[in-house]
Amino acid sequence: MNSLYNVLAEYMHEDFKAEAISGQELDNRVGALKEMYSPNIKTMSPAQFQEVLTTAHFTNYFSDALSRMFYQDYQIREMGWSAYTYADTAPTFRDVDRLRMSRPGTLYKRREKGEAKATSIADSKISYGVEEFARQIDISWRVILEDDLGKIREVPRAMARAAVEFENEFVTALFDNATTQAALVGQGAQFAGTGALTHENLALAITYMNTRNDPDGYPLAVGGIYLVIPPQLAMQAEVILGSTQMSSSAANDLNVIPRFLRGYIVNDQISTTAEASPWYLFADPAAIPAVPVVRLQGYEMPFVYMKASNIEMIMGSAPPAMLMGSYETGDIEYTVEDFIGGWDDDTWVGVVDYRGIYYSSGTSE
Repeated sequence: MNSLYNVLAEYMHEDFKAEAISGQELDNRVGALKEMYSPNIKTMSPAQFQEVLTTAHFTNYFSDALSRMFYQDYQIREMGWSAYTYADTAPTFRDVDRLRMSRPGTLYKRREKGEAKATSIADSKISYGVEEFARQIDISWRVILEDDLGKIREVPRAMARAAVEFENEFVTALFDNATTQAALVGQGAQFAGTGALTHENLALAITYMNTRNDPDGYPLAVGGIYLVIPPQLAMQAEVILGSTQMSSSAANDLNVIPRFLRGYIVNDQISTTAEASPWYLFADPAAIPAVPVVRLQGYEMPFVYMKASNIEMIMGSAPPAMLMGSYETGDIEYTVEDFIGGWDDDTWVGVVDYRGIYYSSGTSE
C-alpha cells in the first residue's frame, strides 16, 4: 500500500501530498486505485468509475491545481499599472456612465440688504465598459499521464504570462499611442515635452504637474506623482532618485525630486525607438483619474476553466487522464478569460482627464 501511495503522490506532485487526507480516506483511495487496475476486473460501469474517484477526482484535482497555480503565478508577475490607473467596475457588459460636476463660482461681496449673486454648475459625462478576452489551449491526455517532467505545470504558467502580458499591453495602449501623445502635445508645454529623462527635465515636468488647474481655473491637487518608464530608463531613474544632488550644475543643489515622486514604475510595453525613450508622469488616480481601467464587477482577475469530457465508459478500463479529454481527439481543453475595458475616444483614446498625465517623447536633451 505504501508503495502504491508513493507512486500516486509522485504522480500528483507536492499538491497531493499537502492535501489533508485522513488515514481511512487514504486507504479508500488506494484501495479504489488497486481495484481499478486489477486484472480481474474486466468491465466497470460509469457509476463504478465515479465511486472509485477516478475521472471525477483527477478532473477536479487538475482543474483546481491549474487554477491555484495560475493565480499564484499571475500575482507574482503582475505589472504595476494598477498604481497609476483608476480602478472601476461595471455590473454588466453595458457601458457605464461617469459624471463630473464643475465647481460653483467664487464668492462676491454682498452689501447690506443686497442679494447674493447666483452661480451655476455644469456636468459632463464619460461612458465606458468592459470587453471579453479569452485564449484557449489543448493538452494531450498523454502529457498528464507522463507528467513526471511537470508539463502540466507549464500550462498555468504560460497562461498566467499570457494574461499578464495582455493586460499590460491593453492598459498601456490606452495612453501610450500616437493619438493621445499628439493631443497632449496640442495642450502645450505643461502637458508634453521632448526632453530625455534627466534631473532638469523631470523637475520641470513635476513642476508642471503641480501647477495644474481645473476647467474653472482652480488649482488641482495631484497627490503623489508616479514616473512611468520603459525598461531602458530604469537605471537612469535609479541614478536620479538615488543622487544626493540635482546634477553637476554649478549650484550643486540638493536633490529634492524623491520628495515629489512616489517612485518609478517600469512598463515594458511602452513603445520605444533607437532615437526615443518616452516617459510619463501620472497623478495619483484617487486625485485625478487620468486613465480608468474598468472590470466586470466581482471578476477583477483573469480566470481559467476547462471543457468537460464527453467520454463515457461502456466496458473495460482506461487511464483516468484519458477520461478527462475529448472523445474526438483525447485533448484536454483549458481556457483563460479576462473581462477588462477602458475609455475609447477618438482624440484621447483611454485618457479621460489629461490634467493627470504628462508625456515626454525623450527625443532631445
